[in-house]
Amino acid sequence: MDDRNDVSVKKMAELLRRGATMLAESCPQCGSLLFKVGDDIYCAKCDRRIVYAKSTDAVDAQPVKALIPELRVTLIGKLKALNELVASENDIEALTRIANLMVLLLQSLHHLESMKE
Repeated sequence: MDDRNDVSVKKMAELLRRGATMLAESCPQCGSLLFKVGDDIYCAKCDRRIVYAKSTDAVDAQPVKALIPELRVTLIGKLKALNELVASENDIEALTRIANLMVLLLQSLHHLESMKE
């Protein structure tokens, strides 16, 4: 364990000794566990207070929903192009990059489909 991790583990232990609550959430910056200290959320590894923004503005979903058909066509077009690349590609690293991109596009397509409902 390096010095930085050792220091953050000691901070976490000290927070727990002082009555802080370990949360199931992780720090958006470093991924370390967060602690509730009084009314504050704290990251021991980053050594900073975490503040969650609350959106008070209602999001108008209509403009986004209007884009769904066009986005769907674009994503499917990109998947077709990548499919052609896969057929002609022999390099394992390139195939891995293409496959990862295809997964992201398929996930995006799935999210779009669920937004239509």
